[in-house]
Amino acid sequence: VIKQLMKKEFTLEFSRDRKSMSVYCSPAKASRAAVGNKMFVKGAPEGVIDRCSYVRVGTTRVPLSPSVKEKILAVIKEWGTGRDTLRCLALATRDNPPKKEDMVLEDSSKFAEYETDLTFVGCVGMLDPPRKEVMGSIRLCRDAGIRVIMITGDNKGTAIAICRRIGIFSEDEEVSGKAYTGREFDDLPPAEQREACRRACCFARVEPTHKSKIVEFLQSFDEITAM
Repeated sequence: VIKQLMKKEFTLEFSRDRKSMSVYCSPAKASRAAVGNKMFVKGAPEGVIDRCSYVRVGTTRVPLSPSVKEKILAVIKEWGTGRDTLRCLALATRDNPPKKEDMVLEDSSKFAEYETDLTFVGCVGMLDPPRKEVMGSIRLCRDAGIRVIMITGDNKGTAIAICRRIGIFSEDEEVSGKAYTGREFDDLPPAEQREACRRACCFARVEPTHKSKIVEFLQSFDEITAM
């Protein structure tokens, strides 16, 4: 139905800083009933929802209040950390985007600016369970004296839930100081980053630079690393 009503003009590709991507569309046919240009956005829930000013309720949109935002994030957290450990994507629209000629498409640092004043539409959760052999492989690694660390782009809650599911963390293990996001890791002084790499088993929402830094710290301990 959307393809009948709208035609794609261009895509603002995914970038790691904003953790989202979007498609800019215009009406497929000029008519009195046609809507204007619109952007369709998807991405990491915490990033997309922070840029939402409204929420879609039926055919209307209403302001996104702090209490409603809190409820949405609570549901997403439940999906991501519950029994199924769903990987979640938030969906939103920008109903009055800038004109195409006013957008600098060659500069991806401006994409987050264009994906603002959004209307939250919903969230999808995708089931992507670990392979059956993962738990056994982790057990074999531990028996052989190999320390297993999970480094992932997932959000922290989902990452910790997966670690519990595959045996990196036990079901009731306290994970304070053992799990960090890339941003939390960046905020640590160098000495504490070094200690975090000694004890942590889970790094979430990481970028390639974080992976390199973690490996460098591990190698500085005379550890042999493999990814």
